[in-house]
Amino acid sequence: MKKHTIIISLFLILILSFLIVAPEVSINACLTGINVWATNILPALFPFFFFTKILSELGFISQISKSVAPITKKLYNTSGISSYVYLMSIFSGYPVGAKITSDLYENNLISIGEAHRIVTFTSTSGPLFIIGTVAVGMFENKTLGYVILLSHFLGALLNGLLYRKYMLQPSQNNTSHLQNSKKANDILGECMISSIKSIVVVGGYISIFFMLITIFKNFNFFFPITFVINKICPTLPLNVISSILSGIIELTRGCLDLSLCGLTAKQFAMILSALISFGGISINLQALTFLTKMKINLKFYFLQKITHAIISAIIAFGLGFLFL
Repeated sequence: MKKHTIIISLFLILILSFLIVAPEVSINACLTGINVWATNILPALFPFFFFTKILSELGFISQISKSVAPITKKLYNTSGISSYVYLMSIFSGYPVGAKITSDLYENNLISIGEAHRIVTFTSTSGPLFIIGTVAVGMFENKTLGYVILLSHFLGALLNGLLYRKYMLQPSQNNTSHLQNSKKANDILGECMISSIKSIVVVGGYISIFFMLITIFKNFNFFFPITFVINKICPTLPLNVISSILSGIIELTRGCLDLSLCGLTAKQFAMILSALISFGGISINLQALTFLTKMKINLKFYFLQKITHAIISAIIAFGLGFLFL
């Protein structure tokens, strides 16, 4: 048995042990995650999953993207379809960009290389989460939300420029103009089933990671890591380090924990921009559930998420001096 398999197995056994020792903690945390999914995520994402899937199946996207193709080709070496993915992603948030990219690849509208390049600037959160949930709901500061939003979206566009030559191949005629011969009833049925599966997957990840974060917090899993980081960077308080670690695992919980840390607005802007741009392991696993269909390179995926986080934090640092 490989070493990493042994480590993962031991970790899972440890988690199962805590579930047996304190079942009420895990059950309540899991129910909280399901409630967040049912009341916030499901009504916001399900319509986007369904209607964007229909547009992809009908081939309508390739027609409306022709006008911006020269711009996206010059900047990112992608077709105009990528602009549609970006717009849908910034309107609706994680993991819609990944879902649409996967659908386009499955319908032979983009190549594997183009799919990888599109992911680098279309994997974003949405304004409803950044401004509504985080800035206003958790931090009671709308201006902070606009700073994070601008940093996040600009960071995504700049991040895409870094990878514009990744897996670049000579342009070829593909099946982007292929007419869809499926019947309307077939398309509606397939899109409905696909969308239901997708939104259930998202809910499963949210509930599991809410439970994991609660277990980690209750049993001080983070303490050794926070202690070491605090020794290296003594200016960083333990509660801030712990909150950042929570955000790296589950974004919403990390943002909520950070709101209790008492930092300045400029510091919040930088940290939150980085965390939201990275997305957290929970959100990234949701995205990878869709992107595995195109066999995305995992090292590449997480590298571009890290660079997006760094770029967004730098932009937030500059904007913070102007507006916060």
